Amino acid sequence: MTKSIFQKNFSINVEELSSFYLSYIGDAIFELWCRQKILQLFQNRKTVHNFVVKLVRCQNQAQIASLILPELTPEEKKIFFQGRNGKVISIPKHATVKEYRKASGFECLVGYLYIINKASRFEQLMNKLEVVEHMEAILYEVRN
Repeated sequence: MTKSIFQKNFSINVEELSSFYLSYIGDAIFELWCRQKILQLFQNRKTVHNFVVKLVRCQNQAQIASLILPELTPEEKKIFFQGRNGKVISIPKHATVKEYRKASGFECLVGYLYIINKASRFEQLMNKLEVVEHMEAILYEVRN
């Protein structure tokens, strides 16, 4: 069995990781982050589920990517574009190729920040005023 991030003294060379690897991890981390945020506001299972589904949608991730892109460091942009330019295998029914690619880049960035233990940087990006307003608008939309 290969190494796991749950092992003590785990280290990994991020340069060796594929955009698929980073995106796959990033998708899981972003959904977990959304679940934690929503659980701070609601305890009803159906409500929590509906909010989280809306937040993790491809279109939402693409919009967040557009909002944080100007704030990214050169290294973060490199990771984002590496993920965005990955091979498109299948596109969700309600998303465009452009949205799907941006969402993949966003997930890749989230995975990268997680792997290099920069959760604080992820939180900094997610606490950007435009991102907060966007997320609140989605929550308002789901409520009504």
